Amino acid sequence: MVLGGWMMWPLLAVSVAALAIIVERALVFMSCPFPDRAFSGLVLEAARSGDVGPLAARLRRVPMLRDFADLLDGPALNRETALRLAGEAVLARLETRLSLLSVLSRLAPLMGLLGTILGMIATFSRIAGAASGVDMTLLAGGIWQALLTTAAGLCIAIPALFFLAVFQGRARRVAEALNRAGNAALLADAPGSRPC
Repeated sequence: MVLGGWMMWPLLAVSVAALAIIVERALVFMSCPFPDRAFSGLVLEAARSGDVGPLAARLRRVPMLRDFADLLDGPALNRETALRLAGEAVLARLETRLSLLSVLSRLAPLMGLLGTILGMIATFSRIAGAASGVDMTLLAGGIWQALLTTAAGLCIAIPALFFLAVFQGRARRVAEALNRAGNAALLADAPGSRPC
């Protein structure tokens, strides 16, 4: 922290914020184990038989999806709009703070680069003010010290981008699964879809 200069302190704040978001989002996604292995079979069975009860019962096991599940096998009146709104609410909860994580992951390397540039400016200004000529140890020491902030910025950005991609992929899979479940319920509502 001391060797990297004052820019290391804002980088520390960015790293703490990114880590907090990653841990919090990981806990949220772990509390939403959806879609599971049985999901595809339940969707196909609901579409074939017109009975969405087993599918809704499976979704009710996930606390975040209970409102959506209640709409699946609830009254058919305005079901399409209600399912869309409930699905959007689930996705909004899953994607909370992901945009901030995206900003932090892009900001960290830029802050590191700025720290490096400021360190290089300070190093070259000291060399320019030295009356005895260029001291290579001073130059090399100043450069490696300045590069510490770039390394710190990249060490923050790389895992943040990785987890951002993982979380966005999980949110996409949940969105696709909710869409399939909603389509199965709407298909069950269609005239003539239920067996006689």
